[in-house]
Amino acid sequence: MLEHAVAGSFLGIPGVVWFWIATVVGVGGVVYSLSRRFQVLRLGRAENRFDRVGERLKRVLVYAIGQKKMFDDPFAGLYHLLIFYGFLVVSLRTVAMVLEGLFGGWELPLLHTAVGHAYLFSKDLFELAVIVGLALAVYRRLVQRPSRVVQSFGAWQVIVLIGMLMVTDLGSEGARIAAGMEASFLPVSTVVAGLFSGSSTAALQGWYTGLWWLHLATLYYFANELPYSKHFHVYTSLFNVYFTKLEPAGKLPTMDLENIDESTRFGVSTVTDFTWKQMLDMYTCTECGRCRELCPTTLTDKPLQPVLYLKAVRDQLYREQKSLLADPDTKQGASSTELIPAVVDPEVVWACTTCRWCERACPLDISYVDKLVEQRRQLVLEKAEFPDEAQVAFRGFEVNGNPWQLPGEQRADWAQDLGVPLAAEADGDFEYLFFVGSPGSYDDNGKRVSVALVKILQAAGVKIAILGPEEVSSGDAARRLGNEYLFQALAQQNVATLNGYGVKKIVTNCPHVFNTLKHEYPDFGGHYEVVHGTQLVAELVRSGRVKLFNRVDLDLVYHDPCYLGRTNGEFEAPRFLLRAIPGLRYREGELHHERSMCCGAGGGRMWLEEKLGTRINQTRYAQLKKSGTSDVAVSCPYCFAMLSDAQREVGDEEAKTYDVLELVARAMKTA
Repeated sequence: MLEHAVAGSFLGIPGVVWFWIATVVGVGGVVYSLSRRFQVLRLGRAENRFDRVGERLKRVLVYAIGQKKMFDDPFAGLYHLLIFYGFLVVSLRTVAMVLEGLFGGWELPLLHTAVGHAYLFSKDLFELAVIVGLALAVYRRLVQRPSRVVQSFGAWQVIVLIGMLMVTDLGSEGARIAAGMEASFLPVSTVVAGLFSGSSTAALQGWYTGLWWLHLATLYYFANELPYSKHFHVYTSLFNVYFTKLEPAGKLPTMDLENIDESTRFGVSTVTDFTWKQMLDMYTCTECGRCRELCPTTLTDKPLQPVLYLKAVRDQLYREQKSLLADPDTKQGASSTELIPAVVDPEVVWACTTCRWCERACPLDISYVDKLVEQRRQLVLEKAEFPDEAQVAFRGFEVNGNPWQLPGEQRADWAQDLGVPLAAEADGDFEYLFFVGSPGSYDDNGKRVSVALVKILQAAGVKIAILGPEEVSSGDAARRLGNEYLFQALAQQNVATLNGYGVKKIVTNCPHVFNTLKHEYPDFGGHYEVVHGTQLVAELVRSGRVKLFNRVDLDLVYHDPCYLGRTNGEFEAPRFLLRAIPGLRYREGELHHERSMCCGAGGGRMWLEEKLGTRINQTRYAQLKKSGTSDVAVSCPYCFAMLSDAQREVGDEEAKTYDVLELVARAMKTA
């Protein structure tokens, strides 16, 4: 009969005392490390993430417990699922082993009942599942070696430690079975027990005791190593998902510019300028690299790779932890290092297109766009350090209300002879205010699409009006380039104008305008029902108010705009319209729907020179061409500009880019 694992003594000290010492040291170390990390979080800026409890719990169930995003990569999803759930099931047995050591002879309640036998049976199988999952993870890292994965010693160490936890428990169970001490049927451990065949009771006692101690020593080491590794997410992931942003994905935080003084910091300069939730993001990053898999800057050899950016900032946070937690009367919370350029190259910050692929891909709801925009704000508002081209755009916004620096009086020139009233003349007799946007007012292609949308709506009997010279840019590009002052000035001007005319409904053909007016203008008193042109027209076609009878014999591929698709979830309306057009054949690109790659114009990049790496628009066009056609359909004026430019730049002179609404207007026939 095997004695308890902690029985006996060493150096005259009973085994149970040694185990109490090991437990106090092991658990105490974890508590100390976690408390230090938590104290650092408290130094971050305040942020309310304690509302909407029901929604937050649901996200935890779906994304943290349910692992929903993990299966975007089925192979990685499979092995992570095996490891995750196996680890959870085995944890109960591990806790029981700890209590067994602290209180000799303690056993799990119901251990010798059908429930206990069922648990031990499933635990045995789950341990095998974990080992299989680890083998698949090793295969992924050694054989498949996807470029997105960050290879590191820490990753291999965790694989080994988890493997040791499984093997040592199976081994200790095997020794018990070989000694005739286990009543439950444990299929995997029974196989292991065969390795101990013919061993004496004393030898089995030694194996059992040694493996028991090794299992728990591994546990304590693992638990203490986690807060200092990329696998800190084992502790933080549930919390990070729980405290995720519940506001619309495309909404950036609004700075309070009404109440500022000498102590006000604009944007993020040091690690403690981030909010506590942004710091928690840093703790939670697993370095899986999914964020850079389809990142347009990563794929085109720009300096921004989201995972490496976050890792660099996190490492700086860790380096400064000791000084940040020094004596409260001296250095408490005073970060001494400006992140740019000491930690983050300015080129990294300016590279982002704010397409949000990184945030969509992250299994643990880590955000990146808000952090990068905050650093842009600091460069623009505090240091006045930004690309020269941005200054040109800023000046255009300030003087003329558009980045082309064209006179505001020309905003409605495209609508001459269309019979579209200005809001100032309509006396409120309109259903929708058509917010045209700068491309739709000044760019030749954009103006053509504006005309198409007006003709469609007029044919359907939808009364519209435009602001004309009273409209200024929505401010999307200014905000995402970091000029929050300029954005708020533009937003407040537009809101005052729109509210002055009692506007309730707005239609626009620009996804950037759509996102900004719908999600960001409410912070300035602008509460409107905002729809994208394809959404409204699709509704009109479905209801029969617009009929499409004319054939449009084209074969083209559709490109999803980031701010309409991934950011605002509208994928179907443009496709419905393409399918409804007689004679038109449309294809899906290599990357489509939520996996669509950015054209390169977002985040204000439309107005900046692309000096590093290969051109994003050409890379995206090359992806679309793999569908078998060179003609492209879009539903965004910026995507139109970028992809039509790409066609010309690579010499595809006969290839064409079309806006979906332009094609609808060709096919339209009124009821």
